[in-house]
Amino acid sequence: MKLLRTALAAALVLLALPAVASERDEARVYFDTGLAQFDRGEWSAALASFLRSRALFPTRAATKNAAVCLRHEGRHDEALETFEALIREFKDLAPADKAFAEKEIAELRALVGTLEIAGAETDASIVVDGRTRGAYPLAAPLRVAAGSHVVRVFKEGFVPFERRVDVAARQPVVVEAKLPALVRSGQLAVTEAAGAVVDVVVDDVVVGKAPWRGTVATGAHTVMLRGEGDLGTQPATTAVQQGTLTTLSLAIETLSSALRVVPEPPGATVSIDAVVVGQGVWDGKLREGAHRIEVAAEGFVLARRDVRLARNERAALSVALERDASSPLWRKTHPARVWVDADVGPAFGLVYGGDVRGCSGCSRAAPLGVAVTARGGYRTSSNVLLGLDVGWLVLSAGTSGRATSVVPRGLAANPGTVDDDLGLRGVRFGPSGGLELGETLPITLRFGAGVFLAQAVDARRGSFTTAAGAAYAVDVGESVPATYLYLAPEARIAKPLGRHLAIGAGVSVLALVALDQPAWRNDQPVLAAPPGQQGDGVATFAAEKTAGSFLLNVVPSVDLRYLF
Repeated sequence: MKLLRTALAAALVLLALPAVASERDEARVYFDTGLAQFDRGEWSAALASFLRSRALFPTRAATKNAAVCLRHEGRHDEALETFEALIREFKDLAPADKAFAEKEIAELRALVGTLEIAGAETDASIVVDGRTRGAYPLAAPLRVAAGSHVVRVFKEGFVPFERRVDVAARQPVVVEAKLPALVRSGQLAVTEAAGAVVDVVVDDVVVGKAPWRGTVATGAHTVMLRGEGDLGTQPATTAVQQGTLTTLSLAIETLSSALRVVPEPPGATVSIDAVVVGQGVWDGKLREGAHRIEVAAEGFVLARRDVRLARNERAALSVALERDASSPLWRKTHPARVWVDADVGPAFGLVYGGDVRGCSGCSRAAPLGVAVTARGGYRTSSNVLLGLDVGWLVLSAGTSGRATSVVPRGLAANPGTVDDDLGLRGVRFGPSGGLELGETLPITLRFGAGVFLAQAVDARRGSFTTAAGAAYAVDVGESVPATYLYLAPEARIAKPLGRHLAIGAGVSVLALVALDQPAWRNDQPVLAAPPGQQGDGVATFAAEKTAGSFLLNVVPSVDLRYLF
């Protein structure tokens, strides 16, 4: 009997030798292909070749090269697992290879965190970035590359759990994956057209073998079939309604090509040939030929990419979405805060107006002054500024060599010339509102309006001639009240100095519209006579407007703001 068992074992070994040799030869072909792709830096394609070679006939070289490709692809957790497998499975590693693997393992551990799933239902499937990682409860936390990941937990009869999770290097993250019982559900039945027994994948989770029937949530679902080797189906979508049975028959085919789609941001929705295949990284088999890839996420512009896959090609596609500037997602908000600020700067008059400055042949100095403004207000969480402004404005606008006259009572006018020192000075106050944009150097757009309560000044010095031809000097001045409405659009840029303080610079346009236009009132008498002489007696000037009904000023300024 012992001799018979030995003979049978020997016969089985002899029968297996051709199959082993065939697998080894096929593995060698894939390995050589992978080497050529590796030399060209085609990391995704080389990885697929090395992994296929390793699956057929594991070797040290295929395992090591696969680990290197995984690291180049940024799949640090898988690279770590593969380097660990290299040391574990091949005890006779050359010292140089072992040292290299140990160095890589030490570096990769610094790039990997862990995910622990808690609170899920027993035997629920756990999928991370489209890759099945086991069933709940796991024997140990999952190692994942540092960064963002999409975690999905599924069990038939329960609402699937899906969440984007950010994992830091060397840090554990616990995910509470509660699965409420399905309230709105229907039945989904999936068969393979020819009756083949293959895996049924619903929403990236292997739910069983075809033919399969189960309870799923209402709504759209992505379904695929997976068989041995390259057998399978491309993703298909179907909708399940409340309390009804939805049937889907798919025909498996040879899918010789593969594609890995890596979206940015990581939780973006990926569609292939108008079929939504999930959120985050997608990695799967496709037909050779042309495919349309779409990636979408809230707050980003939809991206479309056309790819053409050759037979046996494995391609990788990274799609980084551009922000949609019009999306409210990027209108960053802050906690509502009370603020005060003060600014000071020169005021340049563009329009001053009035009868006095309307002289011909005289010299007119450009209006110039100083504006000081203090503000206090409230900034809402959406960066809207509401405030109350109080300011002081001083403007000067002189003329020289102005031809005019004074009129003595009952006599002809005395001609002469004067120099006028004109000015407006006073307080303005009113509400303002605006919007703050940006973070590093925030820009404020603001509009204020209110009342300017001013004193209009005109100091006159000149020389006149009496009717008898005697010259005399005049030196008089008046200060009269004037009321203006003001409008003040403004733009400012600031530099924050910590949480509370900011300095800035800006420019405003200060437009003044008179409610009570100032005019010369002859409050002081003018004696039309040389000193010590009788002359023509008391004389008066004409009732001239000393400032215009509309004044326009540009005010550049610097400011200091404090936020409470």
